[in-house]
Amino acid sequence: MRKVVIALIAIASAYFYFTHHSDSKAYDCVRRLSPDGLHVAEECTLDWDHGDNPKYVGRVYDTSGKLILRRTFHTPSPEITWAGNHLLFSNGGGDDDFVVFPLSLYDRINAAYWRLTQW
Repeated sequence: MRKVVIALIAIASAYFYFTHHSDSKAYDCVRRLSPDGLHVAEECTLDWDHGDNPKYVGRVYDTSGKLILRRTFHTPSPEITWAGNHLLFSNGGGDDDFVVFPLSLYDRINAAYWRLTQW
């Protein structure tokens, strides 16, 4: 039983390291305040790769600085655009860069996971 617990802890530690390691290397971050002043969107480059579709991380914080959304996406043209209760992290990207408020249950659970696992 002890070996199983140690193995699970090792696997969980490796998982947290590899999933969170990319965020620690994010750079060229841009922030934009929502028109209502209730949220701040942040977009950072994760992997430029000198290609046509670099990887980005998009985060949204509430006024207290609490992370409420985190997504990764690929786009050739990053740009934070607020429109009513919508947020777009790029021009011409996919569904991963489009956010509708109020946030979905998945987005809230994912943000809670990222808040709990930050070290």
